Amino acid sequence: MTGPVDLAVVSRTMEALVRQEGKPLVFQDRATGQPLTLSPEAAGSPDALLPVFLAAGEAVWREATGKGFALDLAQDPQTLLGYRVRGIGNGPFSAVMLSVMEATAQITRPDMLLVNDLDAVWEAAQERHRHRPDTRPSTGPTP
Repeated sequence: MTGPVDLAVVSRTMEALVRQEGKPLVFQDRATGQPLTLSPEAAGSPDALLPVFLAAGEAVWREATGKGFALDLAQDPQTLLGYRVRGIGNGPFSAVMLSVMEATAQITRPDMLLVNDLDAVWEAAQERHRHRPDTRPSTGPTP
């Protein structure tokens, strides 16, 4: 078992990945329908977009392994989307980032990264995980 993942390192890495992608980071306001272009810093900020990137990445990881990262999110009305990341309790850094990178790749459009699409990544991964056949051996009586 591994220990907590350094949130500051994840934050800096996420910002660098979005910056390197070079596409606008867009959030479509559900109330107004207006697209808001956000900075790469917002992608790595624990009180901006990092919670949704990590939640989608955790869903991808859970689908693949059956385990999460022990993601510690707290509701916070003072943040961009109402949540703040307080910590990542478990995993190697590489698993966290590779899962987040996979979630990000799934939402990448030719002209932008639309943050709202992370909802669909999370929902689809959760749904597939729920419906995965149980591969454990049967514990029934033996002949």
